[in-house]
Amino acid sequence: MRHFPLTLLLLAGAISGFSSAVAAPLAETQSQRQIKAMLSLPFATNLVGARYSERFAWVERRAGVRNIFTSDAGAGPRALTHYTKDDGTDLWGLALSPDGKTVAYVEGGDAEYPDDPSPNPDLAVAGTQQTVHVVLENGKQMVLGEGWNPVFSPDGKTLAFSQKGTLFLAPVGGEAKAVMATRGSLTSLLWSPDGKTLAFTLDRGSHAFIGLWHTQQSAMEFLSPALAQDSLPSFSPDGQRIAFVREHAPVTRGKSAKASFWSLHVYDLQSREDHSVWAPHAGAGARFFAPEGAGVLWSDNVHILFPWEGSGWMRVCRVDSQQPTSPLCLTPDKAEVSAYRLSDDGKTLFYTSNVGNLDEWHAWKVALDRPEPQRLTQSNEMETDVVLAGRAVGLMSAGERETTHPVILAPGKKEPIVLNAEASTEIPFVSPQTLILKSKDGMDVHAQLFMPQTHTTALHPALVFVHGGPHRQMLPAFNSMGYYSNAYGMNQILAAQGYIVVSVNYRSGTGYGEAFRNAAGIGREGASEYQDVLAAATYLKTRPDVDPARIGIWGGSWGGYLTALALARNSDVFRAGADFHGVHDMQQSDKPGLSPEQNKAMHDLEWQSSPAANVAQWRSPVLLVHGDDDYNVEFTQSTLLARLLSEQGVPYEEHAFPNERHAFLRMQDWLMAYTWMNQFFGKTLATSSH
Repeated sequence: MRHFPLTLLLLAGAISGFSSAVAAPLAETQSQRQIKAMLSLPFATNLVGARYSERFAWVERRAGVRNIFTSDAGAGPRALTHYTKDDGTDLWGLALSPDGKTVAYVEGGDAEYPDDPSPNPDLAVAGTQQTVHVVLENGKQMVLGEGWNPVFSPDGKTLAFSQKGTLFLAPVGGEAKAVMATRGSLTSLLWSPDGKTLAFTLDRGSHAFIGLWHTQQSAMEFLSPALAQDSLPSFSPDGQRIAFVREHAPVTRGKSAKASFWSLHVYDLQSREDHSVWAPHAGAGARFFAPEGAGVLWSDNVHILFPWEGSGWMRVCRVDSQQPTSPLCLTPDKAEVSAYRLSDDGKTLFYTSNVGNLDEWHAWKVALDRPEPQRLTQSNEMETDVVLAGRAVGLMSAGERETTHPVILAPGKKEPIVLNAEASTEIPFVSPQTLILKSKDGMDVHAQLFMPQTHTTALHPALVFVHGGPHRQMLPAFNSMGYYSNAYGMNQILAAQGYIVVSVNYRSGTGYGEAFRNAAGIGREGASEYQDVLAAATYLKTRPDVDPARIGIWGGSWGGYLTALALARNSDVFRAGADFHGVHDMQQSDKPGLSPEQNKAMHDLEWQSSPAANVAQWRSPVLLVHGDDDYNVEFTQSTLLARLLSEQGVPYEEHAFPNERHAFLRMQDWLMAYTWMNQFFGKTLATSSH
């Protein structure tokens, strides 16, 4: 760890004796206890449901230990696995057999990079593997082999999974065998309704094909292979056709207003003919974008549902595949959709949306023949995912004090059944207030304000929090993504210690429409979102209860980039920052298809958008934290910044986690990282400069 210079050490000494009731950091043991309590709360992910029964399954992380739970129509959760260590071993990729009696899951690996080497943050001597497991009805557990993407056949008797370009099939309860291997990565697997064929997406980097594996003939074929990225295959209910999305991404962003870059296709398996069913016009929705986990769905053998931003908002729309006309959108305009599922009979769409309030997400349903949406619950919690199991509906819900947990709407039950929801008594939670800030260029920017409960006339230090992504949205509640659930909890803890915190949803984030997400000049093209970060700081400076000389900033990933940019451009505003695995030099390699002059202009703009470009103006101290097995942001981005700051004599504190990934896999690493940050801001911001 690099030591601070003498002047900062003297400041830290003064802080250690700071006795004011406002903003003095809690004793280390108490603050660590709060952070540990927050990180130890149960956090649910991967909710899945059985097709023909009311059984749900999900992964729950508690105190860093992950296990799988099941529930029948909301009955008391039953632990299916019994892991005991916070060793960073993830559980994910859950699948339930149609009758719900068998569970498959993936142990180890990284769900975001499933075909790369398995992470080993616990420094296991023998390394780690990413393996597919099956839990049978009698409780017996089987390891089928290395791979991911487990999918049960329609009759539940066979499990398919993949590893890179190899397809494996296993009779449930039997041994898995490799049946096909090809170059590339099999990124999705989908059984045909009759269980005789597997559709897959084969990613080969510059392009992707939709292929079929015929199990009885042991034969592979590709559907209308082209020079594109094909994705999201979906069988019609009768198994005669496959719908999919075909994309041709633009080379330059500026030309996207003049063309359309994707189309919806249907391939007829009898005639072996492919035709484009529908393509958007130029303008909003001309580039394909979909919520994570979204897909193409058939409501019957004719009509296809798909995500589209044609109105400027993410909605679920329907088109007739035989007589295509303009799509009919089934979810409300001026609002986004984050998840959606279709009932087994194809008549009802279930979805989550922020209709009515862009900073709140709730679950809805709508009958396809009568588009009058009905809200599923009257809960004040955020409902960001919906899953179906037989006649039951499962939601992923989170509140101001409770982390994400399942909520079951069971047939015959009047009230929703809440499973494994807990709040910590260690943390004095506050209710975040929603703000709408105005950036310098007039953009409206949403944010959450965390106010300390302490009432005093003394001025508070303040922090701006910037999320990563950048396609993310922070909410006035715990987040459904583990990374941002932790960040929300940490903002609560910082408020409890006397900091006034603003969590800003800057432009390029999700939840506020396509124009906001694709705003002009964002990221490498000018960092226009930095105006929104400054707007948050300006708001804090104008508050009568904030000390304008004690405003800091923190964030990770893209939020780490914006943290570094803030410190490099405006050390006069931001007096300290915590930068978790940020990007510091935004320059990329030359793009094929651009002239040397165009590439140079692109690099110039990328450089001007980089924290490294303004490092000579950087004066404020910064905390740097990075895992050196990061596949999202290269570790060299942080080693570069440390070298640049050393040249400038800028004080910094540095920490690395050997073998850790981008989103730290071990709770103990989150605990250490947040403890370092808490202590760092205690040294640099907590005491008054007056």
